[in-house]
Amino acid sequence: MSDITYEQFAPYRGKPEKKRFDNLVNLEKLALEKAFKIIFSSEWIKKRVIEFYGIDANKIDVIELGANIPPPTHYSIDINTEICRLVFIGRNWEKKGGDVVLQAYRILKESGFPCSLTVIGSTPKETPDADEGLTVIPFLDKSNQEHLKKLCKILSESHFLVLPTRFDAYGIVFCEASAYGVPSIAANVGGVGQPVREGKNGFLLPPDATAQDYAEKIKTVFGDRESYIRLRASSRHEYETRLNWDVWGERVNKILENAVEEWKNLKQ
Repeated sequence: MSDITYEQFAPYRGKPEKKRFDNLVNLEKLALEKAFKIIFSSEWIKKRVIEFYGIDANKIDVIELGANIPPPTHYSIDINTEICRLVFIGRNWEKKGGDVVLQAYRILKESGFPCSLTVIGSTPKETPDADEGLTVIPFLDKSNQEHLKKLCKILSESHFLVLPTRFDAYGIVFCEASAYGVPSIAANVGGVGQPVREGKNGFLLPPDATAQDYAEKIKTVFGDRESYIRLRASSRHEYETRLNWDVWGERVNKILENAVEEWKNLKQ
C-alpha cells in the first residue's frame, strides 16, 4: 500500500545519483511484481505504476485516504458569507505555494473583496505589512488537544482551503477541509485530483496558475451564494462517502477478504 512510488518522489527531492536511483527502482519493481494485491491512494500513482513498471492493473485498487481529525460534531453548511475566510495549511511555504496564496489574498483585498487569510504551519518568507485580516500560525500539532481544537475551529469558520501546491502525492488536508464542508482550491498536481473532485468539493487549477487566477476563482465561486452553499454541502458529502477512515477500512477489509479467498483457490 502506498501513495507514491520512489520513482515519482525522487525528482521532488532533487536529482538522485543514477546508480542509487536504478537500484531502488529495480527493488520497487520487484516488490510490486511480487505483491498479490496493491492498494494505492490515487489514480495518479496507479497510472504511473502501470506505465513505468508494467504492473498488471487488475491487482491494483485505488482507495482514498481519510481525514486525520476527529469526525466533526459541529459544522455549518449555511455559513455566514459577509467575509470570505481563506485558510492555507502547509509546512513548506514555497513548495506548498504559500507565496501564491498571499499574493492572491492581497489582490482580493486591493479589489475591495472582503476577506481574511489564516496561514497555518509555516511563515511567509517576506515580512507581511501590518494587516488585521492576516493571521500566521507557524505551528500546530494535532496530537496536542488544544492545537487540534484550534485547527478544527479555524476550519469550521473557513470558506476556502487554498493550496497552490507545487507537488503533492495526495493531500490529507483536503479530506480535513471537506469534513467541515470547506471547498478546496488547489493546483492540479500529483495525486491532488483524487481527494479534490472538480465542482464537488473544490476546484483544480493548472500547475502554472497565477495568484490572479486563484483570486478570480475565489471571487467567482464565492460571488454566487446559493451555488457556494451547495458546494459546501457537496464537500461534506464527499467526506462522508469517500474521505474518511471508516470508509477506507471497510473497502480495505473487503479487498483483503477477497484476496485471501483468491489465494486459497489458487492453492487448491
